[in-house]
Amino acid sequence: MVHIKHILCPVDFSDFSRHAFDRAIAIARSYGADLTVLHVLPVASPVPALPYGPEGPGPFGFEAVGRDRALAELPRFLAADQPIGVPLHYVAAESPSVQKEILLQTERLAADLVVMGTHGRSGFDSFFLGSVAEKTLRTSPVPVLVVPPHVPAAVPDGRDPFRSIVCAVDFSEDSARALGYAASLARHAAGRLTVLHSVEPMPVASDPLVGVNFDVTGYQQALEKSATATLQKFVPQSIALECDTETIVASGKAYREILRVATERQADLIVLGVHGRNVFDRMVFGSTTEHIVRRATCPVLAVPALTGQ
Repeated sequence: MVHIKHILCPVDFSDFSRHAFDRAIAIARSYGADLTVLHVLPVASPVPALPYGPEGPGPFGFEAVGRDRALAELPRFLAADQPIGVPLHYVAAESPSVQKEILLQTERLAADLVVMGTHGRSGFDSFFLGSVAEKTLRTSPVPVLVVPPHVPAAVPDGRDPFRSIVCAVDFSEDSARALGYAASLARHAAGRLTVLHSVEPMPVASDPLVGVNFDVTGYQQALEKSATATLQKFVPQSIALECDTETIVASGKAYREILRVATERQADLIVLGVHGRNVFDRMVFGSTTEHIVRRATCPVLAVPALTGQ
């Protein structure tokens, strides 16, 4: 069972981080958790300063902003000067690396979950995703919930934030852990869980080693049949009994199928397992998870591999 007692929400005074804060509040209310808002002030840099704000290049190049000013501005920016029903704390820290400070504060606070926003798809926004959110997703020891730009601004009052969840699996131990986490969230919300596995289509091309008579369609169907049987075994019976669960095997590019199913099921959350730290894992992360984070219209939760794996 997932226990969320403390949530860390990094903000940078952009509308994107304001939306992430709204989501963090909804989760904190649902789980009775504390919420800490973190703003990282960049350490002085020899790089010429650019205007401070959501369009700035962080962590380097910002104009100096004192901790006191940041702490005073946070409640105003977040419109948190009225009771929100959540124990709320503020931290302003200086660091040359936003991502490393997030990890440091996660450990210091013993946070169970990090909730953060992303900026967009191109230009500096793409750089921001690659340098902060992507690194945090890949290196955090605790689950990270990312709120993409296209997600609605807030969760309606009284509504559980995770009533419909799509969990994508690849039959690895990491995705099994993500599935357990997703199932716990769905049970907590008395919601619906859709477990999805996507079979990549075989490229159609002439291969002298295979021969022109190779049945590509039949081979693809066999893969899908095998995946269906594996998926049925992969989902523990306990999850199927305790949670409204649906299993789907799709054929197509993984990120496209995940986004399609999430849209069709009106998902409130997409859950993914994050693999290890080697070069191949980073390449797969970049080609699948980042595509989903950039295009999703609901939050995306990355569940990390167990420490030591």
